[in-house]
Amino acid sequence: MKSQVFRASLFGLLALAACGDKGTASTTQTGGTTSSGGQRTGGSGGGSGGTAASGGLPSAGGVSAGGTTGTVGSNGGAIGKGGSVGAGGATGVAGDSGAAGSTAAGGALGNGGVTGVGGSTGGRSGAGGAGAGASGSSDAAGQVPDSGQAETPVRDVGSTGDALDKTVTFHNGAFWNDTTGKHIEAHGGGFLKVADTWYWFGEDKSGNSGIFKGVNCYASKDLVTWEFRNAVATPKTATQLSASDRIIERPKVLYNDSTKQYVMWAHYDGGNYTDSQAAVFTSPTVDGNYTLVKVFKPLGNTSRDCTLYKEDDGTAYFISVSRTQSDMSVYHLSDDYLDAKELTATLWVNQSREAPAIFKSSGTYFMITSGSTGWAPNHAQYATASAIKGPWSNLTDLGTSSTTWDSQPTYVIPIGGSQTTTYIYAGDHWTYPQLMNSQYIWLPLVVNGTKISMDYAAQWSLNLGTGRVN
Repeated sequence: MKSQVFRASLFGLLALAACGDKGTASTTQTGGTTSSGGQRTGGSGGGSGGTAASGGLPSAGGVSAGGTTGTVGSNGGAIGKGGSVGAGGATGVAGDSGAAGSTAAGGALGNGGVTGVGGSTGGRSGAGGAGAGASGSSDAAGQVPDSGQAETPVRDVGSTGDALDKTVTFHNGAFWNDTTGKHIEAHGGGFLKVADTWYWFGEDKSGNSGIFKGVNCYASKDLVTWEFRNAVATPKTATQLSASDRIIERPKVLYNDSTKQYVMWAHYDGGNYTDSQAAVFTSPTVDGNYTLVKVFKPLGNTSRDCTLYKEDDGTAYFISVSRTQSDMSVYHLSDDYLDAKELTATLWVNQSREAPAIFKSSGTYFMITSGSTGWAPNHAQYATASAIKGPWSNLTDLGTSSTTWDSQPTYVIPIGGSQTTTYIYAGDHWTYPQLMNSQYIWLPLVVNGTKISMDYAAQWSLNLGTGRVN
C-alpha cells in the first residue's frame, strides 16, 4: 500500500480508471484529494472495485507451522483435518505427522489459489503445539531468526520439515486463503524467517478501507500453507492507533540479536496523509502482541511507504519515502533498531518513487520501487549498487508490463536451496475501491549479474529443496 489517493487494479477483473497522489500535502503529484477514512476520491475517474475471484490457498496436510489446526493424535502428533476440496482443486497431501507417522488429511483447495505438493514421509513429533492469539506462539522460542534478506540464504540442512524437497505451486489471479479458508489479509507485507518457518506480516484490508484495522501475522513452512497466528497490532494496541482516521501501512519486522526483541516499523498517518511519520513497535515473540514504542519523523523527515533491511552482521536500515512523496531516504538504524541514527543516502530526488523492496545477490544490492499513481498500478523499476549508501544506478524498467502485471512491489523473498537461490517478487494487486478484494502477485525474479528480469505466469512452481523454479 502506499500514500496516494487512488489505486485501481486491472488484473483481468474489472478495469478501473485511476490517477492522482493521495495526501493533500504532496506537491509532486497531480490528482484528487484524499477523503477521511483512507478512501481515496478524485483523480480522473473511478470505477467499481475488482471482481472477487474464487479459489485460494490449500492446506498442505492441514497442519500449520508452530502448532496444530487439527486434533492431537494418540502419540502426540498433529493430525490436520482440512476443509473440503473446492471446485477444480485437488486435495493437499502429506503434512506433519505424529510420532507414529500418521499422515494428515489434505486441506481445502479452491479454484485457483496456491497448491502444496509433496511433503515429508518421516513425520514430526506433535509435541509443542499452538500458541496463537494474544500471547503468540512458542514455536520460535530459542530459534535465531533469519532476516530473509541474507545474500546467500542457507538451506535448513538436516531439518525434518516437510518443506524441504517439496515442490509448491503459486497461482496468481485468485484469492489466497489461510488454513481456515479465510482470505489472507496481509497487504503491503513483510516477511521474516525464524528457523524453518516463514512469518508474513501485513495490513488487514477486510474492512474494505484504507483505515487501520490491524497488522496480521501468518506462519508457513512452505510459503503456500499459511496459518493465521495473530493480529499483532490493532487499534487497541495504543491510544494513538485508535483514531477514527488512523492509517498504518507497510509493516516490516526484523529481529534484534542483542536485545532479543522483534522490531516492527510501519508508515503512520491520518486520513489526509499529512502526518507522514514512522511507527516503531516491539515484541519478545515473533507473533505476539506488539507494543507501540513511538511515532516520529526520522531525523525530522516525513516518512511514508517504507521497508527494512538487515545485513548479515546485524546492521539494519530503514528505507522510506520522504519529503512529502518526493525522495527515497535510507537511514542507518541504532543498535537496538528503535531509532534512525543517521541518513545514509537520499535516492531519486524529486522522482516520487514509493513501495521499496530491497535484496542483495552476489554483492549487488537491488531495490525495486513503483511510481506514485495512487491505487493504479504502474511500471515498477529497479536500481543497483555495490554498497547500500550508493552510488545507486539509474532506474531501469522491471519486466515488460507497463502495470507490472497489475501489481505494486512490497517485498522480495529469497529462497535458498541446495542448487540455487530464487528471489520471489511479492506484490499487491490492489482493487480500489473494493480493497477487501485485493489479492497478491508473486513472481520469480531472474538475476543476471547486475540485471534482473521478470515475466508473468498465472501459475509457476518452485522446488524448496533445490531452490529451482520448475
